[in-house]
Amino acid sequence: MSRTVGSVLIALALLFVPAAARAQFDSATVLGLITDQTQAALPGATVTLTNVETGIQATAISDGTGAYQFLNVRIGVYAVEAELSGFSKGRASSVNVTVSARQRVDLSLSVGGLGETVEVRGATRVLESESSDRGQVIAREQIVNLPLNGRAYADLALLSPGVRSSS
Repeated sequence: MSRTVGSVLIALALLFVPAAARAQFDSATVLGLITDQTQAALPGATVTLTNVETGIQATAISDGTGAYQFLNVRIGVYAVEAELSGFSKGRASSVNVTVSARQRVDLSLSVGGLGETVEVRGATRVLESESSDRGQVIAREQIVNLPLNGRAYADLALLSPGVRSSS
């Protein structure tokens, strides 16, 4: 009897392991402000976040202060587009979202027809002003080309500024 109960418990444990493993992925946040030419907030703007590689889209509406936010965004390259009736569309393309980043993309819409689009290139900030977290993505080339003593992967953290080995 106890053997059957043990088998059932093991089967139940194995049933829930894949669900927990699928829920773990690296993500980031994309946020920003939608303003007009005078830097006044534009509430009610429809903001669309599109993954350039997969075409998957998410939509948000700017709040009363013109702010919008997308949580749990998978890493990759995105395009952010904002539109509001009576204003031309604003677009930022090639927004590179990295692990655990809070990527700010502010868009300014100008008064105009719905057929007009203002595209912003290279306007994303390199400085992350939304949190005090510090981090760095170690590129594949750095990992492959760097000789690691004993292949200790934790030594890769020493490539980041401000990190030193403890004595």
